Amino acid sequence: MKEITAYKCKKCGRIHYPKHERCLNCQHREFELVHPEGKAKLLTYTQIFNLPWGFDERFLYIGVVEFENGVKAMGQIAAPDGADVHTGMLLAAEWRPVRYVSGEPVYGLKFVL
Repeated sequence: MKEITAYKCKKCGRIHYPKHERCLNCQHREFELVHPEGKAKLLTYTQIFNLPWGFDERFLYIGVVEFENGVKAMGQIAAPDGADVHTGMLLAAEWRPVRYVSGEPVYGLKFVL
């Protein structure tokens, strides 16, 4: 599995995912690598019903999570139809296919129940 990497500003400590050229808080340019740790707590989510070409699902969940060490990230939530998705639930993060284009997988961040 590909390792998920976030970036912590060396000046103010703000954590960024994905990386930015400058810190969004203090404009500093130096970062240290931080890896999300532990389970991810679901902060907010939405369902998308009008998906673009390349998605085989009828709808999908997109969520923003916060890991135990403060890293926040957005990605798909792998949830079957009728799943009880709610804010505050704990999820595991994986790097896996989010869709297929011309039969080839496109990888991204997925949160699993």
